[in-house]
Amino acid sequence: MREPRDLIDPAFRQYWNELLTPDLLHQLIKGTFKDHLVAWVINYITLTAESEREAKRILDDIDRRIASVPAFPGLRRFPQGRNFKQWTGNDSKALMKACAIRFVSRNVFLPVLTGYVPDKMIRCLDAFLEFAYLARRPSHDTTSLDAMDAALARFCELRSIFVETGVRPNGFALPRQHALLHYTRMIKLFGSPNGVCTSISESKHIAAVKRPWRASNRNNPLLQILRTNTRLTKLAALRVELGRRGLLHGDLISYALRKVGLAPPQDAQLEREELHANEQD
Repeated sequence: MREPRDLIDPAFRQYWNELLTPDLLHQLIKGTFKDHLVAWVINYITLTAESEREAKRILDDIDRRIASVPAFPGLRRFPQGRNFKQWTGNDSKALMKACAIRFVSRNVFLPVLTGYVPDKMIRCLDAFLEFAYLARRPSHDTTSLDAMDAALARFCELRSIFVETGVRPNGFALPRQHALLHYTRMIKLFGSPNGVCTSISESKHIAAVKRPWRASNRNNPLLQILRTNTRLTKLAALRVELGRRGLLHGDLISYALRKVGLAPPQDAQLEREELHANEQD
């Protein structure tokens, strides 16, 4: 059976990456950071440790350091370290932020890994995180694009440490990392990657597929998912219409009291509530 990439005309195969817009979620965050760098660091520790028990001790200590990040607004804590049941894009972004805020400063070691990995590997991670946060900016100019190119050049140079240590003996024929080389050009063509990232549709996927699937009985779930989405859409439309007609103000008891003459009319009651609110302000 032919591979999908074999179906592409060889004359255009070398340019296919240039036809794709940047994807921060799958190329940068979950791709290069989670699937590549985090996994490579763990592999390095496993390969160089004196024993399996020693490797486990080192990884547990790294988890302890990650878990020691103090509470701070906008910064997620990881009490369990890096041991997630399932890595999501938000998990990866939050861990990158924790590393960037707590452990990373420009051209300075990552204390969470200090003593366990070579300095060159630390600087490689530093260069990638700098590129990643520059790429995630909502707007770009010539200065930011030049900084992205410089950070990416350092990352591509320093990642050779993974070849030298035997983690990646066959090099870096990795489409997701190769795509990073086209980021600045694509930003010039299409604007900030935030506007073309698959995380936009991913958030819709959660509401339209994952949650309805969890609410189903797993038996022929597709029809149940479609029915759930249809009903939720109709309920949302009904709520808008009822709100437009003013039928969502007050509650059932107030309505019943007005009907029997034990409460003022709705308009008078609303005016009284607004007046009371203005007096409190």
